[in-house]
Amino acid sequence: MTALRIKIKAPIRSADRELVDSFLVSAVATLLVIRIYLEASGYPQLGGEGLHIAHVLWGGLGMLVAIVLLLVFLASTTRHVAAVVGGFGFGAFIDELGKFLTSDNNYFFKPTAALVYVVFVALFLLSREIRNFRTLTPEENLVNAVELSKELAVSNIGEVDRENALRLLDRSDQANPLVPALRERFLAAQPGPVRPSRLSRARDSVASGYARLVGNKWFRRVIAAIFIVEGVSFVLSTVASAALVAGTLLGIAEARVAFDEATAGSTLASWIQTVAGIAAGALVVRGVILLWRSRARAYQAFELAILIDLMLYLPFAFLSEGFVTFIDVLIDLGLLATLRYMRSQEQRLLATAAGS
Repeated sequence: MTALRIKIKAPIRSADRELVDSFLVSAVATLLVIRIYLEASGYPQLGGEGLHIAHVLWGGLGMLVAIVLLLVFLASTTRHVAAVVGGFGFGAFIDELGKFLTSDNNYFFKPTAALVYVVFVALFLLSREIRNFRTLTPEENLVNAVELSKELAVSNIGEVDRENALRLLDRSDQANPLVPALRERFLAAQPGPVRPSRLSRARDSVASGYARLVGNKWFRRVIAAIFIVEGVSFVLSTVASAALVAGTLLGIAEARVAFDEATAGSTLASWIQTVAGIAAGALVVRGVILLWRSRARAYQAFELAILIDLMLYLPFAFLSEGFVTFIDVLIDLGLLATLRYMRSQEQRLLATAAGS
């Protein structure tokens, strides 16, 4: 009897990097808005006479609408709408995670914040790893170009989509007969006038304002000053801790009492936070030293310090502080985005100088 062989092909990855980002931003924004609104309004309940319509139901509805949109419509715009609507649904759903982990349906279950944070970080890292562990294959580039060719059928392709499609075709297998045929169609297409939406105009305005702010030399000095202060603070605290440990080892009674007080109630989580703090602090000091030699390398060291704070320190802070720790997350993300932009600018200047 001949064995049945089924060849399973790897799924085709999307070249559109904005979809998962839109989903995550929508989910996080929804969760924060719900938490802030409930805190400000005294946690009202929607319903009455023994009924309570939990917002997890609205979350399920949002995810259902996103799935239906993807199943019913083919337009690329629909995928972006589905990403935002699905993110809203997921944010409303996961906000009530504590109710489903406790026997008393405790919405205020403290570890919920840490679990939610870990879920979002895991989704972010997983999506990045799926996209970045290797470049898109020629086959994947061609399939993504075919996806964009749908716009040709309705004579609705924009200049950006056409340029993206031509770039994808350049990275496809040129021996495939579809490649020259599609390239000819895209080159012949006349992009229609695209009037940017209010959302696009607002996004472009924010992006240009952000670029002007970050490009200002005084702003760069302020960012550098923040990390210099952090570095000095870390050095001073390290010296104080070393003196405390040394005094304890030498048998000084006052040092022993202070050491016992400092380490009282220590747990595995607190020790992980301590190690993460030391590693991040060391990277900040390294970055401060590098500022006068290579700003690009200094910014990279600062980025690593922030990533350690995001991945190792803050998850445990959520356990003790709850959702208020999201303020620290937003600050870290703002600094991280700023540093990455500043580093890209430094690298561009270095490349220009090397080419001249």
